[in-house]
Amino acid sequence: MQIRVRLFASLRDAADTGECWLELAPGERGMDAKAALAARYPRLQDLVEYARLSVNWEYRPWETPLQDGDEIGFLLPVSGG
Repeated sequence: MQIRVRLFASLRDAADTGECWLELAPGERGMDAKAALAARYPRLQDLVEYARLSVNWEYRPWETPLQDGDEIGFLLPVSGG
């Protein structure tokens, strides 16, 4: 199945892209997409450990099953001051 991935902030900078597509097997979950993304872009490996997952623009747990055509986002926490 094809999953559209959106990357933001430091993740986008580390991958040198804000968007990519992953080919995943049916039934795979957010955590599987995270592992596939880190394998494709090794510079993301440490950063994705701190990211939150969104599926179709809603925050979801990493155990969420993905569907063909889903759009997922990896978002890092933001601090200000």
